[in-house]
Amino acid sequence: MENGKLKIKLFFLFLPIFLFASVKKEFVKFYKHYYPNIEIVSIYTQKPFPKKYKKISFKLINPKFPSGNLIIENKYYFYRIKAKLTVYKTIKVIKKNESVLPYVKKEKIDFRHFYSPPLLKIHKNLIASKVISKNAVITKENTRIKPAVLQGDNVNVVFKGIGVEIYSKGTALNDANIGEKIKVEINHKIYEGVLNKSYEVEIQ
Repeated sequence: MENGKLKIKLFFLFLPIFLFASVKKEFVKFYKHYYPNIEIVSIYTQKPFPKKYKKISFKLINPKFPSGNLIIENKYYFYRIKAKLTVYKTIKVIKKNESVLPYVKKEKIDFRHFYSPPLLKIHKNLIASKVISKNAVITKENTRIKPAVLQGDNVNVVFKGIGVEIYSKGTALNDANIGEKIKVEINHKIYEGVLNKSYEVEIQ
């Protein structure tokens, strides 16, 4: 019987309350800074927010979570939001370094805890930074922009000396973009050079 009363009490504690417009506006502003396309449906709280206030603080709130403690006039208010977020999800398993497009779809989901922010746009040169399972949300953590050269790629190599240039082919031992250092293996020997604008590994 006591447990039944406790459940009823907790139920009423989290009923949606009427929000003073400016408080709701501050919530929307705070979460939209991190999730521009978020749609806040409702906000639940254990006690009513004050209708008038001079100071409001979100310093204790982690935007990765849909709940936290809001500080108004130096008083703590625990809250939980219900919101929707439009994200990109995979339609199949995407292997590491595989292109993300066209294996994604847009879907509106309930806002929950995100370890990494969901991407709002999928670039054509976006690749998986690790294996991404089917129906997973595309985030900054599981993707990256494809570098000019990937580890394992075959690359052209040019050895430059005074008045001499020798061309060869090798295997990239690390990822690199234009102007970055890169190691290559040629006939079981390792050399280090710089990737030039012609996508050649230049060794001097």
